[in-house]
Parts: sequence; structure tokens; C-alpha cells
Amino acid sequence: MEIVMKVLCSIALASLLVIAPAAAQIGTPGFTVKSILENQREIRTETERRSGAYTRFGESALSQMHSAQDRIFHLLEGVQAIEQLNDEQQVQLVNAIEEVKAVIANNEASRLECWREPKTGTTMREKRCATVAERARIRMESQDWKNETD
Repeated sequence: MEIVMKVLCSIALASLLVIAPAAAQIGTPGFTVKSILENQREIRTETERRSGAYTRFGESALSQMHSAQDRIFHLLEGVQAIEQLNDEQQVQLVNAIEEVKAVIANNEASRLECWREPKTGTTMREKRCATVAERARIRMESQDWKNETD
């Protein structure tokens, strides 16, 4: 039961990231370097033991999760506050946490992907986020529109 609660807490913490744009996530209470690292270390320990709720994951899912966690650990190495990361690193952090969340939830389509793109009319870049499903839908609609105009 305790492991189930940890998984639910992990998902709850990760769900704080569903807010777009990505910049809004950085100031979210509970979204701290310490809480992220503690959470990811707990998940890693349980997945390596192959115990509790994590027994359902195959090698491929565990490999994907561990790879994302390795990126999280690397990005946060020596960092005390998320604000110390530059904008690109913050986007990478959000994407890696979202990848872990998607593996745990077994729902790739709901995984949030963030990126930086030029802001219209300026040289500044802004952060954008959308789920994998939303990006696929937009891509499909764009292709349909292109086919209609050809």
C-alpha cells in the first residue's frame, strides 16, 4: 500500500507540470530541486528493486524511465534552485520529468512536450508546451490542409 501511495504522490507531483507555458511551472510550490531529486531517487530505488507497483514495467519502459531520470539527475547536479538553470535547461527538465510521468501512467499521448520557439515580431524566444496527442493532431490537421490546397 505504501508503494502505491508513493506512485500516486509521484504522479501528483509530476502533474504539477501540466500547466502551460512551461515558465509557469518553475514557480509552482513543491516544484523544487530537493523534491524532484527525492521523488526521482525513490522511484529509481523501487524500480531497481522491481518491487511493488513497479513490477509491471518491462525492460523497455524501465530503460526509458531510467534514461529520463539520468537526464534529470544530470541537469540538477550541483543546482540548489531551478531558477539557476537557463531557459533551455528548464525545458529539458520539464520534458524529462514528463517522460517519467508518462511511463508511470502508461500514457504516452498525455505526455507534455515543451520547446522554445521565436516569439512573433521579436528575436526573443518563448516556451511552449503541448501534449504528444495535441501535437499529433495539429500535425495531421496541417497535413490535411496542405493536401486540400494542393
